[in-house]
Amino acid sequence: MAHQWTRVVLKGRAQVIPSICPICLGAADQKIRYGYKGLEGWLTRTTYYQTFAYCEACHPQVVSATRLRRWGYFGVVVGCLALIPILLTFSSFLKDPATGKTTDAAINVGMAVAGLLSLGIAVLIYWVARTLKRRRHPLRPGQAVWGPGAFYTGSARMGLSSGTAVYRAARPEWAAALLKANPEQVDDATYQALTGAARPTTTPDSRPFGPA
Repeated sequence: MAHQWTRVVLKGRAQVIPSICPICLGAADQKIRYGYKGLEGWLTRTTYYQTFAYCEACHPQVVSATRLRRWGYFGVVVGCLALIPILLTFSSFLKDPATGKTTDAAINVGMAVAGLLSLGIAVLIYWVARTLKRRRHPLRPGQAVWGPGAFYTGSARMGLSSGTAVYRAARPEWAAALLKANPEQVDDATYQALTGAARPTTTPDSRPFGPA
């Protein structure tokens, strides 16, 4: 079953990140910077980075998960390198018996099959790497998700600089802590709905971390 993530929008380009582990809600002092690349990121070739704090127990798991993307890229490279030999091998079996030449239809079919096999190779490499990493750092009781539990996902307006910052959290408690650390960047209704308390008028004396 897919985990339900909490999304919050803050006004401003720099936020105070709470020292609470986004996965287990424990005290966090292990900082790690990583990026988020959603649909907009793939279209605009943009990755949104932020520094989050994790507890000592969850930190190794998050580090391992953030490095998983490298294996995905490696799988794509291997799949692309395998594309041509797969195509040539497959097409050699589809030659016209009369002329001994490969027909256009055979080439089209071969390209489709080679593309699927190359994609399969990339997915297989990523799946094996992910399985090994999850076995090395298994999901423990009390953890909401495997891997990062919070992301900075850019602006609230796709492709535009709107002076807002969007965060996604695996635990609504962490999202509430984010609002408590930045009460001046959220409206009264949102603050009340997520934290269960009225928004304070004073601002915590903390140094914010910029998302970029």
